[in-house]
Amino acid sequence: MVLKIAESFYSLINQKNIKDDYFDRFNYEIYGGTPVLGVDGNVLIGHGISNENAIKNMILLGKDLINSNLNSKIKKAFR
Repeated sequence: MVLKIAESFYSLINQKNIKDDYFDRFNYEIYGGTPVLGVDGNVLIGHGISNENAIKNMILLGKDLINSNLNSKIKKAFR
């Protein structure tokens, strides 16, 4: 919920042509998506309005997610 509010602020200040380095971090295109935790596997979810840049970044995030073995680390931590 907090992320969605931050994205809304980013959208709002973008519409007003205000540049803010802090809120630039909440541009969904930079990350492309986010991991869904609690699922037995590597799952990413992205915006339905994702453009080619966001999709490219989500694929790169997926690669990093797999290479980091995050799913295995979470399983190990909760055994």
